[in-house]
Amino acid sequence: MSQQRFDHLLQAIHNAVLRAQELTEEQHIHQISKYFDDDGLPIIQEMQVPSLDPDDDPDNMVTLRVPLMSLLPPSAIKIKEMKVSFQVALGKIKISDGNKEKEGMQASLDIDMGGSGGKFGKDQAKADIQITFEAGDPSESFLRINDHLIKSVV
Repeated sequence: MSQQRFDHLLQAIHNAVLRAQELTEEQHIHQISKYFDDDGLPIIQEMQVPSLDPDDDPDNMVTLRVPLMSLLPPSAIKIKEMKVSFQVALGKIKISDGNKEKEGMQASLDIDMGGSGGKFGKDQAKADIQITFEAGDPSESFLRINDHLIKSVV
């Protein structure tokens, strides 16, 4: 593999983390869409439960219409921590004049991430990556919608 700029590697790792977070957000939105139909109405699960009226026959059942979202609240997931460790060979430090957008001189560090020259080539660079996910609290809007749906159970 040829020389690469170190800042490009860091930018690529940063972009990968941002994309992973976007995927968790998209999954959360997709999960919430399971609880509402195409018209935006909550999907309802009907259940037969015993009547709470003490004067009723104990075998008398009442139908409850329960929004599915209140039975199975979605779980939010987010990236809590990410650790990356890797080995690279340090290359040249390149210094260039500043451009019109930024003042002063610009410096970049080249790195060699290994090669793929087959049996006689350099060893391929390896990275150890650890990503820790955690369950997040549901959003305030989810909690408010859920509270409203729970109050509507009849």
